[in-house]
Amino acid sequence: MTANHNKMSDSIKTSYFSSRLLKTFCLVLLIQGCSFFGGDEEEAFDQPAELVDFTPALDVDREWKTSIGKGHEGLDLMLRPDTDGETIYAASFDGNVMAISMQSGKKLWKESFDVAFTAGPTYRNGILVLGTNDGELLALDSMTGDTIWMSEVTSEVLAPVAIKDESIFVRSVDGNLMSYSVNDGSVNWTSSHDVPRLSLRGTSAPVVISNAVICGFDDGKVTAYDLTDGSLLWETMLTPPGGRTEIEKVSDIDAPLVIYGNEVYAGSYQGALAALAIESGNIIWLTEASLHAGMDVDDDVVFASEANGTIRALSRFTGREVWKKETLLHRYPTAPAIIGDAIVVGDLEGYLHWLSKEDGEMLQRASIGSDKITSSPLVIGDSIYVQTDGGNLFSVKAPNESSR
Repeated sequence: MTANHNKMSDSIKTSYFSSRLLKTFCLVLLIQGCSFFGGDEEEAFDQPAELVDFTPALDVDREWKTSIGKGHEGLDLMLRPDTDGETIYAASFDGNVMAISMQSGKKLWKESFDVAFTAGPTYRNGILVLGTNDGELLALDSMTGDTIWMSEVTSEVLAPVAIKDESIFVRSVDGNLMSYSVNDGSVNWTSSHDVPRLSLRGTSAPVVISNAVICGFDDGKVTAYDLTDGSLLWETMLTPPGGRTEIEKVSDIDAPLVIYGNEVYAGSYQGALAALAIESGNIIWLTEASLHAGMDVDDDVVFASEANGTIRALSRFTGREVWKKETLLHRYPTAPAIIGDAIVVGDLEGYLHWLSKEDGEMLQRASIGSDKITSSPLVIGDSIYVQTDGGNLFSVKAPNESSR
């Protein structure tokens, strides 16, 4: 089925995206140290750390593989599968949405749309919601894939939406956070943040708890709004922008926020990782860090992937460093996902790495192809579901406890 609709072609919008794309392209080149001038013989980019041999301490089996659609290499999109507990839902950059049996990998239904999906899907209460690069929001029936409604967003959507009760919360790249009606896609409210002249490609996904929706923004602030009317509840700056140049001042909060207990954990690029009180936004602890991919949290520890590939474990209560590993430097590890006594991350060459939660030692490594893995693995029980930038979805099974 193809969704027929009129795409926005407003010249202002085209100019906005062209300008932002150019800024993002230049920023990536500058951050990675690429030089267009002179005869410097140095490597233009940091080389990924070589993978070293070790003695595996986990048994891992690949269960099944399914092609979702065309890949999105180089775009670093957060196309991450979601689940209702029995079915995995996944989308591709070239407009495919699929429902897949968790156990067998069998395709239950597939629908194709004339759009480029860049975020989602998010599942909740029988519906799937996805965002596109043309600033569109689609709601689908999770049982059939049929379109329920489609609405326009003010700009590209690069992060999965959040859904609570009758509202859908969407963060767009122009700094807006919007609330939409689950029933018909109408706009409930909009709140805006300034977007710096330069920022990384990506946005933080909104999270909801109780009466609040919380989101990170490109200006380095974490902000909480009332779910019903969008009124400001609190706002916290993780760290003021530093540095002398525009590049050094980049401090986007693109890493997904994590809510655990009475705290929200947030990390910024070239800034900090912090624990904030949910009710007030007050900083409980803060430590210098540079996050882009994200983190995961358990009862005692925050596990984070830093922008340079360092994996860190910090005390959830004090922010004190428990351990740090640099074995994946410049391999662009995904946000960690906790599974049993381990955390698992993907990397730029299609490897999955299991690290001990206790000390960060490597427990297992598995290749699921050569395509980069940008989105963090989805952990359900003792199975891991991973969507690669090449458009493939893998199911990998690992035990719940290490046998070190």
